[in-house]
Amino acid sequence: MPSLFDDPQGEQPAEAAVPTRLCPHCSTQSQTAGEFCPHCGKSLVRRRRTLGRRGKLILAVIVVVVLGGGASTAVAMKVQHDDQAKAERARKDGIAEQERQRRERQERQQREEEERQSALDDIERESRQELEKGLRKAITKHAREVVAGGLLDGPILKTVCDPVGGGRDDLEAQTGKYECMAVRTENTDGTMRGYSYSGTINYDEFTYSWQLGD
Repeated sequence: MPSLFDDPQGEQPAEAAVPTRLCPHCSTQSQTAGEFCPHCGKSLVRRRRTLGRRGKLILAVIVVVVLGGGASTAVAMKVQHDDQAKAERARKDGIAEQERQRRERQERQQREEEERQSALDDIERESRQELEKGLRKAITKHAREVVAGGLLDGPILKTVCDPVGGGRDDLEAQTGKYECMAVRTENTDGTMRGYSYSGTINYDEFTYSWQLGD
């Protein structure tokens, strides 16, 4: 009696399918369950490639170069920044130096102008002093002539003048007014007696005039 497990058609169980594999070395496809290519005999298993000593050395060099390039870039940027900062400081220092030199020139020019003006003022005072001296001599001469003519009593010793407007030190004034005295006597107490004169000096024209009395 036939078994329930017998194949009614009398066929045998199918064998397990054999895989088709591609050789990574010779690129040949073959149906095999083995680990090696039936054509070239090399392993059908693609092994993970590892770096050898040379590869590791090359990789290390690349890493160093990359890192070194980054460091070089950072150094270059730092140098560029320092150069820019240095240039900016130099620019500001240059501006400050120019300003200092400008102030020094101005101060020097001002001192020179003040010295020149002081010298001119001294010359002006000396000139006015000579005009005052000339006025005194002219009044003394006039008073002595008047005494010689019998209109005044002598002798006339000298003439003294005091500015009442202007004067040698008032350099802004163009003219000066003077009260003068043709001195007849000098007392031991320093007082003097004589004849009054009024005088005028024109500093710009270097002239003077006088008259007897106030």
